[in-house]
This record gives sequence, structure tokens and C-alpha cells, in this order.
Amino acid sequence: MTKKLTKTIFGIFFAVLSVFLTRFLFQFGVFQSLDRNVYDEMLVSREGRPYKNNIVIVKVDDYTLKEFQYPISRDIWGQVLSVISRNGAIVIGVDRIFSTIGQDRIALEQNRKFIAYHKSIHNVYYAIKPLIPAESRSGRQQHVDKEAFQILHPFSVPMKSDEFPFPQAISVDDRPFPELLAVSTGVGHIDLFPDSIDGINRSVPFFITYAGDYYPTLGAALAFAAAKVPLNELTVQRDDGIHVVGGPFDIPLNSDGSLQIDYAGKDDVFRQISFREVFDASQKNDRETLSIFKNAVVIIGQTAPSIGDNGATPFSDTSPHCYIHANVYNQLMMGQFITTIPIEAHITILLLVALIISLIAVLMKARWSVPLSLVLVAGYLWFGYSMFTASGVTYPMVEPVFIFMFCFLSSFVYTTVSEGQRKAMIHSLFDRYIDQTVIDQMIDTPNIEKFDGEEKEITAIFADIEGFTAVTEKMGPHNTVVLLNSYLTEMSRIITRGYGTVGNYVGDAMMAFWGAPLNDKENAFHACVAALTMQKAIDTMRTKWIHLGDPVINQRIGINTGNTIVGAMGSEGRRQYTAVGDTINIASRIEDFNKHYGTRVLLSHSAYVKVREKVLTREIDLVHLPGKSVPARIHELISLADEIQTDVTKKFLDHYAKGLEAYRNRAWKSAVAQFQEVLNIRPDDVVSDMYLRRSTMYVEVPPPDNWDGVFVLTK
Repeated sequence: MTKKLTKTIFGIFFAVLSVFLTRFLFQFGVFQSLDRNVYDEMLVSREGRPYKNNIVIVKVDDYTLKEFQYPISRDIWGQVLSVISRNGAIVIGVDRIFSTIGQDRIALEQNRKFIAYHKSIHNVYYAIKPLIPAESRSGRQQHVDKEAFQILHPFSVPMKSDEFPFPQAISVDDRPFPELLAVSTGVGHIDLFPDSIDGINRSVPFFITYAGDYYPTLGAALAFAAAKVPLNELTVQRDDGIHVVGGPFDIPLNSDGSLQIDYAGKDDVFRQISFREVFDASQKNDRETLSIFKNAVVIIGQTAPSIGDNGATPFSDTSPHCYIHANVYNQLMMGQFITTIPIEAHITILLLVALIISLIAVLMKARWSVPLSLVLVAGYLWFGYSMFTASGVTYPMVEPVFIFMFCFLSSFVYTTVSEGQRKAMIHSLFDRYIDQTVIDQMIDTPNIEKFDGEEKEITAIFADIEGFTAVTEKMGPHNTVVLLNSYLTEMSRIITRGYGTVGNYVGDAMMAFWGAPLNDKENAFHACVAALTMQKAIDTMRTKWIHLGDPVINQRIGINTGNTIVGAMGSEGRRQYTAVGDTINIASRIEDFNKHYGTRVLLSHSAYVKVREKVLTREIDLVHLPGKSVPARIHELISLADEIQTDVTKKFLDHYAKGLEAYRNRAWKSAVAQFQEVLNIRPDDVVSDMYLRRSTMYVEVPPPDNWDGVFVLTK
């Protein structure tokens, strides 16, 4: 079994284990509070949620209680309801129970007046509050109050099936008194079941069942009335979940028969007016104030803190219940619902997240797997939040984060044990004769045996400080060592950060190469980038060396690409990973050519071919290297191709190219003219001056007919 296959098997195992462990903890309530907090934050963070602008909340607030003694007289209630209805309200919901009171003369007179006002009211829905013991929130009903059934039955949805998990009421004692029910338009229950974990109202039981009938929550009853959907036309269906269907409505419910409340925002999102303001406006016949009820859906609720009809929502710790009913009405009329993906899709997503993260963790190095996994988890969370804000569909948000943690903990332990054994073996083999930086690279490379020596294509750099002997005589021993250490440290940092390997230090000279021990298809380009960076670093470091005697330090670099031998070389007691061969020698000789041509960085033609599309160069000469029979073409490295060049540089290179072409074609006078233009732009260009002198000489004394343009280096 291959090592990769073994890791894959362990990765799959860790993924399944993480999902199982996470689901187990969530099923037993661990992290559920965090899960709900994340849901609340998503709900609150949405901005610009659309809502019906015809909702009006009439508040029985502290301002009202200052005017009227609590409880407010029922004849005043009747007057206010009549005013609201006569001023154009579509439907009115009253979040208050008007139960039977004493039979004394005053109470009976109040009830009589209350009922009398209903002659002009035909659109009021009153609240009922069924009694639902916690243990009876599901299952069959054991007892029926016949009197309550006969009074309430006309306002219910006939139950067509008892298969749905709606809460079962054992009685409905909290209901309007019989005479009021007789003149009511309908009823809606006001039962709320806050979350058992933190007491926040995130959902509402859509129906309460009693004596074979369904009673909708008050907000839903108002929506059905506003949409003119008769209750007997409503059906409850199981089609990919529980749905209430009728008229324009297709309302998805939770698996327990509750409606997830899609809050439109804070309590002040809907239009509001005080109960007392309505009463005062009716006394003054204030048409402007009362115009708020034109084509409005009105919910009257008790908002004064002293009355205590409050509960927690994701937006507020103490929100009057009338706002919850208003949000239910709003979301039904807007067709906005919050739904949860099916449990099968839920588990599938968790498994996919776990598999991806686990396989990344065991198959990739930590420096890549950690940020990549974090990006993937963040991307998933962004996707989940986007889906929630766009469509109201909720995806698991907290569980994937814990799966990420469990997967990484498992894979970290596994990787530490398995990779630790491999690292220990490599250290035991090479600690005595390989540099530590090379050992780290070897650990990341599967084929360790190749470090004993192999032939590879590399690009080598040979770098030297110009006139270093003279510099040392001027600076003295101590300052020389300080400068040299600073120089070699910075150059080595540039090389290693640019994917290179430092091969050797010889005094002020250093050799480095790209393409080994790790393969690098862009080895020539990376070497060029490093060379240009080294030149820029020298300019910066000069300002730091002023205190050492203001040395004028220039660096010359030669670059060559070719096949050579790389491996751990040296004595038995001390070895270093380096490269040897003709490729290195040629890089050294090309570096030496900088002295003759006044250049800083020269490329062999083999390196130039690899990078000509990515760097800006100019051809310098065609030369014979000592000991070589085939002439070599060398090029000066100027900059990266995508760097912006000045017009002066463009003219300089254009005249130079034309001059070199004329020189090669034996058009000596044309060459003289072009190189003279180059020197007019850059008088200190040694190469152009050299070609000008050669061309001038050849005008008078042309070379033989077999002249090939090759310059022979004699020393």
C-alpha cells in the first residue's frame, strides 16, 4: 500500500469520525447555544429586509396608562376599535384576552357597550390562549370541553388528518366571553413557545389543535383574512416537509409544526401609534391622525413594561408579543420564509466538508493545508450566510467549524507521528554532513536517495564584489568582516526566498543555483529575478555602510543554464549540498566578462533562451571562452519585461540594436552613426564605446572576408 493511499484512508476515517463526534455532541445539546447565537447574528445582520408598509401597531403603552386606569374599560376598547374599523382598516387583531368578568351591574354595562360598538365593526380577530401542558405538545387529545368547542369551532380550520405534530390543547379557558365571540370575525391563538435553551422566540406554533380543529396563530389568522382566504380552504400537506396550502399561500413549517419567524427587523420597523392617541383623535375628529388606518392591518397590543406582555427575540431582550404577531403576518404576506435544508442534505454537507478538510490536512503540508482549509471553511460560511440572506434557507454553520477543528486535531496527531518517524530517519542519516537548510528541503522531498548525486538542469549564478581587495585595504579587517557578513547575509536571503539554493561562499564570491534539490521549471527566470533584486539590494545597503568608511561597492553577476551534477559533496565529516561542473564554470567566466564590458549582470545564451519573453536584455557580444572552441553569445540583463521603461531607455536600446545589426552586417559607417547616437544618450556605456571604436577601425581597415564577428578573450 502506497504512503499516499494510506494517508487517504486515514483522512476518510478522520472525516467520518469527526462528523459522528460533532453530531453526537450537538444531539446532546453541546454547542446548541452557540448555534442559535450564530443564527441570531445572521438574522440581525441582514439589512434592508422588505416588509409590508400597511402594518400599524396600536400600543397600549405607558402614555395610555397615564390616561386610563388599567384594565382599560371595555367600552373605551369598543370605541377605539370602532374608530379604527370605520377609518379604513382591512383587519384588526387584538392581542388581549377579553374573558368573562363579574356579573355586577358595572361589568355587564361595560360588556353591553362593548358589544354595541361591534355593530360598526366587522373585521376584528380576538386572541385565544389554549392550555397546552409541556407533555401534551404532541399526541392525541384525551378530553374535550364541549362548551369551548361549540363556541370556537366556527373560527377553526377543520382537521383533515391527525398525522401532523401540532401542539394539542386540553382546554381553551382563556378566550373572549361568549357574547363577544358571537360578534367576532375570527380568533387567533397567541401561544408562544420560547426556545428551551435560551428563552428566545425564534418560532411560533402555527396551529394549535383542539377537539379536532386547527386554530392558527394570530398573525396567520390576520394574513388569511387580509388575503380573503377562507379557513376551510386551507390544507396541511407533507411534500418535502410540512406545508400549509391555500389561496396564494404555500407556507413551509418546521418538522415540529412551528413557523420559523422571519423578523423584518427591530420593533420600530412597523408604523406605530399609541392607543391613547387614537382615542384622543377620535374625540377631536382628527382625520389626519386617523388616516394612518386607511387600508391598514392593525394589531393592538400591550407594550407598557408594567403589563409584562413581553418576550425575548433575536433583536431585543424584551419585545412585546404584538410585534411577533406582526412579523408573522408580514412574512406570510411577503412570502418570505426561513427553512432548513433536509437532514439528509445536512449530513451530506457535513461529510463533504469533513472529507475535503481531512484529506487536505493529511495530504498537504501544514503551511498550505491550514490556510487553504481556513479559506474553504470561510468560503462555506460565506455561502451559507449568502443563501440565508438571499432565500432564507439555513445551512449548518457551527458544525462545519467544529468538524474543521476535529479533523485538524486528528490529522495533526497522525501527521506528527508518521512524519516524525521520517524526519528522525533523515536526521540520523544526514545530520553529520548536510547543512540544516538542506535537510529541511530533503524532508519535503519524497525521493531522498537522489540527494547523493544526480544530473539536473539548473541555472547557476556566480556573484562577486568588484575590486574587493582594494576595498579591504581601505576598510581594515574588522570593518571588512562586518561588511562581508552583512552582504552575504542579505544576498543569501534574496536567493533562498527566490527559490534558490546557496552552493558555496569563496571570500566575497558566492555561487547559487535554481532547479535543485527541488525541481523548478522556471529556474532561469527565478535566477534572473534574484539577480535584479540583488543589484537593487546593493544600492540600498550602500547607505547602511557609510559608517564603515563609505565603501563604493558594486556587484557583478554571471548567469548560466545547463545540466550539471548536484548532490551532497565534501569530506566524510562535513558535506554540503552543492553543484559542480561546466555549467558553474561558465557562470563564473561570464561573471568575469562584466569587467571588460562595464556591465553588472550577464546571461549566457542558454539562460537567455529560457527567459527572453519575460525579461528585457540586450545582446552584448559573441565571444570565445578560454578552453572553449564554440563561440558563446552573451546578453546583458536589464530588467523584467513588465517593468515600464522610459523613452530614453527605449531610444537607447533601439539605437544599440540597430548599431549591432549594422556591425554584424559589416555596415561600418551605419554602425558608427548608431553607436554615436547611443553614446549621446549614455556617454558612459562601455559596450557602445567599444563597438564605436571597432567600427571606426574597420572603416579604415576592414576585417578579412572570413570574419565571424567573434571577440576572443585573451586573459
